[in-house]
Amino acid sequence: MDIKEFSKELIEWGVQNKAQDLYILPERTGYSILFRTVQHRQKYKQLSKEHGEKLIFHFKFIGQMDVGEKRKAQTGAVTYEVRGQERRLRLSSVGDFRQRESLVIRFLHFFGDSKEYYLLPKQLETVSKEVKAAGLHLFCGPVGSGKTTLMYKLAKNSGVDAQIICIEDPVEIEEETFLQLQTNNKIDMTYNALIKACLRHRPDILIIGEIRDGLTAQAAIRASLTGHTVFATIHSRGITGATERLLELGIQTRELDECLKSIIYQRLLTVDIEGEIPALLMEYQFSESKTMGWNNLLRKVWAYGFISTEIYYKEKRT
Repeated sequence: MDIKEFSKELIEWGVQNKAQDLYILPERTGYSILFRTVQHRQKYKQLSKEHGEKLIFHFKFIGQMDVGEKRKAQTGAVTYEVRGQERRLRLSSVGDFRQRESLVIRFLHFFGDSKEYYLLPKQLETVSKEVKAAGLHLFCGPVGSGKTTLMYKLAKNSGVDAQIICIEDPVEIEEETFLQLQTNNKIDMTYNALIKACLRHRPDILIIGEIRDGLTAQAAIRASLTGHTVFATIHSRGITGATERLLELGIQTRELDECLKSIIYQRLLTVDIEGEIPALLMEYQFSESKTMGWNNLLRKVWAYGFISTEIYYKEKRT
């Protein structure tokens, strides 16, 4: 097997079929190749142990990851040319308890190339107006729900002369008009260090790829308290979970009351309109205003006939 040609075949298939993720997963006797499209996962091919390991080595090499390290979790990114067009890939590897490595590749896009569908289009208009206020704006939702794309879209529409700085690990979406920085722990370019440096550039909007620890959370709070507009993602299951997560990371309630301006939660739902397509539904809360509630939003789009009864009960919170 020509590993380089096979890797190209996989990426081309993923792009052509609008896959979200490519999985290279170890099994007892070899490796499985799987793709995730919308909310489904399908098996593409079975590989031997030797070929699976070589495939992971190849992707790690082009993603500028440490090919000699198979135990620790690593992330990388690469711009891949497919049929004359460049595609952005995000890579994540980790070793299991038997030291067998797995790799997941996320298919990204260059900003502006994709079309996002919103189940309730007026939601985007409302959010666009509210996030212009100085302070902290949190974006949450499952992996692959378009949080980064939404932040970029809102920042891009904020003004022609706006100074926008992004800090990510790694950079997922390329946008030439933004100053995009990538963390590198080996040279102490952490989220915390880069946020401090960015404030000297006086950004109109500072985008933080993810709040994942106490230091990053404190740095984001400090930036928003000094009058900056800060966009950041955080892992949570909903509006309430976002504030609870910040409290867990050591942020004081009084600090949140002073700087937290909005929380936007979104996820992709399968909609059957001229074929199966993914569409976004958002739940949001601004300052002290009350949220409509995820279940009420679901009931609304279900009543409109946008989603099936199966999707409604699957996504409904208990």
